[in-house]
Amino acid sequence: AAREGGGADGEGAATASEAGAGAAEAAFSVGSSEVTDSDDDDTFFSDESSLLEDEMDKRAIDEANAHSIHEAVPETLIDSIYHRSVSLSVPALKAFIFQLCRVSRMEISGYGGHVGSSSNAVDLTAVHYRQQHTLLSGHTSDEKGHYNQPDIYSLQKMVEVAHYNMDSRPRLVFADVWTTVSAHLTSTALHTNPAVATYAVDSFRQLSIQFLQREELGVFEFQRKFLKPFETVMARCEHVSVKELLLNCVEQIILLFGSDPSAADGGAESTPRAGLRKEAAEKQYRDTLRSGWRPILTVLGLAGHDADDGVAKMGFKMLTAQLRQCIAVDKLSHKLPSVRKSSSSSSAPPGGRTLTRASSHSTLALRGDRFVDLIDSLLMFVSGPREDMGLLSLDHLVTLSNFLADESIPLPLLRQRSSVISKPPPPGGDAGATNEGERGAATTTSGGLGSQELELWWPILLGLSRAVGDPRQGVRVKSLVTLLAIINQHFFAAAANGASGGTRREGSIDDPAEEKSSAPQHGDLQTLQLIYRGVLTPMLEHAEVNAAVSDGRSVPPLPDDFEHFVTMAPSKQKSSGAGASGDPPGWLDSTFDHMMDGCVSICLRSMEIYKSDVLVEEVLAMFNSCLISDSGALAVRGLRRLNQFVTEDMDADSITDDTWATVCHMLRRCLTVRGLPGDISTRRDSTKDLTNGEGSNSEGNAAGNESDDREEMIELLNEFVMEEEILADRRYIGSNAVMIIGSLLGNRSYVTSMGLRWYLFLATGLGRGIKEWEESARILSTYSPRVATSNEGPMPPHYLENALYGRKYMVRFMLHLVSKEDVLNPEISSKGSEGDKATVGKRTAAAAKILIKEQTDALLSAFLAKEATVAGDDSGVARPVPEACRAAEVRRMTELVCELMDGFNKLDDSRLFALSGITPTLSASIQSNNKTVRGAVHNLVQRMFSEDGPLSDRMKKKVVKNAASKPSSAVKSSADQPKLSS
Repeated sequence: AAREGGGADGEGAATASEAGAGAAEAAFSVGSSEVTDSDDDDTFFSDESSLLEDEMDKRAIDEANAHSIHEAVPETLIDSIYHRSVSLSVPALKAFIFQLCRVSRMEISGYGGHVGSSSNAVDLTAVHYRQQHTLLSGHTSDEKGHYNQPDIYSLQKMVEVAHYNMDSRPRLVFADVWTTVSAHLTSTALHTNPAVATYAVDSFRQLSIQFLQREELGVFEFQRKFLKPFETVMARCEHVSVKELLLNCVEQIILLFGSDPSAADGGAESTPRAGLRKEAAEKQYRDTLRSGWRPILTVLGLAGHDADDGVAKMGFKMLTAQLRQCIAVDKLSHKLPSVRKSSSSSSAPPGGRTLTRASSHSTLALRGDRFVDLIDSLLMFVSGPREDMGLLSLDHLVTLSNFLADESIPLPLLRQRSSVISKPPPPGGDAGATNEGERGAATTTSGGLGSQELELWWPILLGLSRAVGDPRQGVRVKSLVTLLAIINQHFFAAAANGASGGTRREGSIDDPAEEKSSAPQHGDLQTLQLIYRGVLTPMLEHAEVNAAVSDGRSVPPLPDDFEHFVTMAPSKQKSSGAGASGDPPGWLDSTFDHMMDGCVSICLRSMEIYKSDVLVEEVLAMFNSCLISDSGALAVRGLRRLNQFVTEDMDADSITDDTWATVCHMLRRCLTVRGLPGDISTRRDSTKDLTNGEGSNSEGNAAGNESDDREEMIELLNEFVMEEEILADRRYIGSNAVMIIGSLLGNRSYVTSMGLRWYLFLATGLGRGIKEWEESARILSTYSPRVATSNEGPMPPHYLENALYGRKYMVRFMLHLVSKEDVLNPEISSKGSEGDKATVGKRTAAAAKILIKEQTDALLSAFLAKEATVAGDDSGVARPVPEACRAAEVRRMTELVCELMDGFNKLDDSRLFALSGITPTLSASIQSNNKTVRGAVHNLVQRMFSEDGPLSDRMKKKVVKNAASKPSSAVKSSADQPKLSS
C-alpha cells in the first residue's frame, strides 16, 4: 500500500507499516519476556509466572500477538487498505487478492502456517481437521465450541475488494481477477458448515447483481463466465438449505435482469413478489441478461437431478415459469406492427415463413440461445430420477416444438451471419430501400434463417433421440413417440399436413405459387437425410448397449425349420425373451420394433410426397448398422425387420436395381464368418513360389518365412477362437440370413424384380458361407476353448448345423436354376436381343452353370468325407463331435444328395446335356457306402450315357475313335514283328 499510494495515503500506509512493525516487536516481547526478563518485569508478572510460562502454548501466543496488533494498529487504517485497492496496479491487485484468498482459506479451515506452507493446501469438505488441530488440543468442550465456528473476516474483505474493483477495472482485467475470487467462493460454498456455505452463496448473489448491471458487449460472454460457479455449487453441494438459497438467488437474478414476467403471468398484481418486481422495473435493468441465461437455466436443470424432492420441485416450477414467459415474450412481440402486412405483395422466399419471422420486433423477440438452453434444461429433467417430471418435460418439449412451428410467432433471434451483414444492396437501389422481406430472403438463400431455424430444431430432436435410450420404459417410449410425431408433423410438405388433418397455416391458402414456394416447411429431403443420420440412426447405439448389458437374457430366435443335431433345441419359454423371467422388457423388446416402424413410415411417406427413394438408402444404412453389430440379438432383429421392409413395406416392382444391390450385399455379408483366418497351405505355397530357384540361402529363408507364417497363423487362430467364445451369439445370424435369402429367392415376383444376376450373387455367397462354416467348425474343434462355457442358457447353434441348413437351401436353389430355360439354354435368353443384352445373358447363364457344378461337387465331396469319418476310414481327421451327431448329419446329407440326384434325373435331355461337367464327381460318388446314394447316382449316370441319353453321342464317338485306333496299332505291331524276329 505504501508503494502504490502517494501523499497522505503513502504517509498513512507508512504509519500503518510502522505500527505493524511495532506491534510485531511488542508481540515478540510478550512471547519472550517471560523467558529472558522475568526477573526484571515484576510489575507485570507475579510469582506464578514460571507456571504460566510452562502452560502457555501456541494459541496463547497467537492471541497475544493478535491482541497487541489490534491495540497498536487502528481499525480504520486496516480498512483503508481494502478501500484503496482500486489504486493498485493490475499485477499488485492479482497478488493481493491471491494472498487474501489464501489467508481466508486458512481462517475458514482452521489451519495455521506461514504463507507458502503445506498447511494452506486443505480440503474444505473434510471434517477431520478439527480433531487434529494443535490449537484446540488440551481444551475443554466449552472452549472448543468457541473455536469450532470458522472465521470469515478475510472472506468478507475479499468480497469487499471484489466489489470495489468491479466497476473501476476493465472487463478483461476483472475477468482475470474473478477467476481467483470465484474459485475461492466456490470452494467455500461447498464447505461442510452450512453457515459458511450460505455466506459464500450470498456473496455470489451480491456480486452477481452488481456485475449484471453492466451491459454485456459484443461477443464477450462475461455473464456466462461470471455465473458459471453457480452450476458447480448446485451440482456438488450437499446442503439442501444452501441449494434452496441458490435457487432463490437465481430467481432474484431472473426477476431483476430477465424479461418482463408480467407477460406470462398477466400482470404484476397476480404475482407474490409484486413489490420486488416493481422495484426491479424502476431500475430499468430488464432484458439485460444475455449469455448468463445458460448457467441460470443449467442450475434449474441440475435441480432435477437432486436427491431432495423439494429442491427438484422448486427448480421445475421455476423452469416451467420460464417456459411460459419465453412463449409470452414472442407472443407479445407478435402484437407489434409487422412488416409483412405492408410487403405481402413481395415474392415469398423458400420456406414460406421468412417474412413473418424476420420482421419481428428485435427488442422483444426471444433470444435463440435462451431458447436452446431452455430445451437443455428440460432434457435434464427428462433424464432425471423422477419419472413424473420427466414426462411433463416431454410435454413441454412438444409445446416448444409447436411454438417453433407456428408461423404467426417470430422465430427466436440468433446472432446475425456475417454474409447477411456484409451483403451489398441490390443494383438499382440504395441500402435503405431493402425491406425486411428481402433481408429474410437473403438470409434464407445464403444459409441464414433456414440453417438458423434448423439450429433451433436440432436440440429438440437430438435430446429426444438421447431420451429414447432411457432405462425407464415409460420415458423412452414417450420420447420415441414424441420424436416421430414432431418429424411427421413439422418436416413434411404443408399440403401433406393439410391432407392428413393438420391445420392450414396463414398465408398458404389457395395460392398455387405460394403453395409451391412453401412446400417444405423446415427443409426438404436433405433435411430429412440429416435427421436420419444425426438423430434416428444414433438411437441404435442404445440397442447395442442394452444388448450388451442384458447379454444372455434375450436369446435370438432361430428359423422354424432349423435342425439341431449337435446342440439342444431351445425351449419356447427360454426363447420367449426377458418377459418370461419376470424382468421388465429391455430396449430391444420394447422399443426397437417401434423405432424401426417409425423410421420406415417416414421413408414411405417421403417416397409418396417427394416421389424419390433417397431415404431408402438411409433406412438400409440403419439396418446395416444392426447387422454389423457385435450383438447377435440386434443383428437378428435387424435381419428380420429388413426382410419385412423389402417384402411387406415396399412393392417389388418399385425396388430399383441399386436397392437390390445394397440389400444383396448386406445379406451376403451376414453369411461370412468374422475374423476367420486364411488357409495355411495357401500361405505356404505362396512362400515357396517366391523362393524357388534361389539356391541354398533361399531355401533357408523360405524355411524361416514358413516358420514365421505358421506362428502368425497360430496367433490368428487363437484370436479367432477367443472372439468366437465372446461373441458366440453371432452364430444366430447365419441361419436367419439363409432363411431370409430363401424366402426372397423362393418368391417369383422378387426373383423377377432382382434378376438372375443378384440371384446368382446370393447363391454364390451362400456357397462361400457354407465353406466358411465348415472351416470354422474344424478350427473350433481343434482348439479347445480357454473360457469355460456356462450351461445355464441355451447354446448358440453349431457351425455344422448352420452349414447343413445352408446346404438344404442350396439344393433348392440349384434345382430352381436347372429348371429355368434361360440358364441351361442361353440362346433362349438372348433370342430377340442384340448387342450387350445377348452378351450379358450368355455370361449370366455361364455363371449359373459354374455355380451348379461347383456346389454339386462341394455337396458330394463333403458327403463322401463325412461318410468316411463316420465309418472310421479316415483316422487322421479329428472327431470332436459325437458319433451320434455325425451319423445324424450324414443321414440328412444323404437325403439332400438323393434329392439333388432325383431332380437332375427329372430334367429333359437338352438340359441334362448341359450338366456334363459333373460326371467326374458322379463317378466318384458311386464308390459311396450308402446304397441309396449309389442307386441315385447310378440311375443318373446310366440315363446320361444310355443309348437314348444326352451323352450317348459322345460315348459313341469315343467308341468309334477307340475302334479306329485299334487297326492302326495292329498294323504297326505286324510291321514291327519281322524286325523283332530277325
